[in-house]
Amino acid sequence: MTYNEALDYIHSRPRMKNTDNRKAMRLLLDMLGNPQDKLNIVHIAGTNGKGSCAKMLSNVLCEAGYKTGLNISPFIIDFRERFSINGEFISCEKLAQITETVKEKQEIIEKEHGLKLVEFEIVTAIAFCYFCEENCDIICLEVGIGGREDSTNVIKDSLVSCIMNISFDHTDMLGDTIEQIAYEKAGIIKPNQPVIVYPAMDKSALNVIKSETEKQNAQLVIPDINDIKTEHNGRFDDVLHYRDLVIKQSFAGQHQSYNASVVIEAAMALNSSGKFRITKQNIVDGIQNAEFPARIEIFSKQPLVILDGGHNLDGITALRNVLQTNGINNLTAVWASLSDKQPELLIKEMAPYISKLYTVDIFGSRAVPKAELAAMAKKYIENAQPAENLETAVQTAVENGEDLLVFGSLYLASDARNIIINNL
Repeated sequence: MTYNEALDYIHSRPRMKNTDNRKAMRLLLDMLGNPQDKLNIVHIAGTNGKGSCAKMLSNVLCEAGYKTGLNISPFIIDFRERFSINGEFISCEKLAQITETVKEKQEIIEKEHGLKLVEFEIVTAIAFCYFCEENCDIICLEVGIGGREDSTNVIKDSLVSCIMNISFDHTDMLGDTIEQIAYEKAGIIKPNQPVIVYPAMDKSALNVIKSETEKQNAQLVIPDINDIKTEHNGRFDDVLHYRDLVIKQSFAGQHQSYNASVVIEAAMALNSSGKFRITKQNIVDGIQNAEFPARIEIFSKQPLVILDGGHNLDGITALRNVLQTNGINNLTAVWASLSDKQPELLIKEMAPYISKLYTVDIFGSRAVPKAELAAMAKKYIENAQPAENLETAVQTAVENGEDLLVFGSLYLASDARNIIINNL
């Protein structure tokens, strides 16, 4: 199997969540020797912020000298982003080799048990196999959707569970109340292990998490929001003060200070376990040096060019707060959205910061057509129109020296990132 054949196979699998209570996934991992049971894991759930948490914590562990696996979803630039060790993506050859093995087992399961494995299950199995084969010291494992029934939650144990901010998303799968969603996220909590919770958690969600923590006899750690100070030293120049640490933030926004506080507490919990030695300097350096595409990513400050993959109300609120804190408005923006992300509400929230809007199409059956988005946006932004295409919209703004924001979807961010780089 070649790398491209591996990708074709992975993407050919069904996308919808499996309904067999992960029976097929467990059969697959049994046939692969249960690599997940041989790994030290930090498990990270949440509606927003879990990717940033996973990236920052993996950086901290790398700084401490540990061979650290990072499993995230979705990818922005390269499919291989999903599987990295100490910042290096899996090789094309290794991905093809493991995928071929997984495919052989999957075909047996479908033939003998009549059970289908979905794409995310295949991807997760590949990650477990890769990190096990490479003898990683520890893995930062990001949940796909939810937690309780997520493919990643086949693990028997985790050293630490992190639950990031919880808000409304994937309500068709997780429930339409914050309590139902929190219940699904809290499903990653393991007995007798520490649980680090986002400091600005919704109270209803927090009550559910506390209840699950008590059931599992787990140790609940919530960073004190009053101890988290963000010092603004200029445009997108934020310094976090937490405990006795002073950290120059690599990611903009108060929400990222909250995310970083979870990372700090997780690192300290790992250090307290006696299995890992993590110094305060490791924590500072790891958070300061973290890079993660499309998380309010700044490509240029003059003119301003920002790319953000925030795609739900919580993500858009974080983006809006960063713009407000830094005194930014009168932006030219490029926007796309999916139909299940409350697009009209999102553009209404962003309208005060945008003077000119281009709407574009993105791939997928849930994508809202650009003409429909433009009509929706015109209620709030007078100068809103469909662009010929994404590249033209970005080129026009850059050539005119306009402050540019590209936002609304990780699918859009994936397509836009190279276009932005090539046009600056």
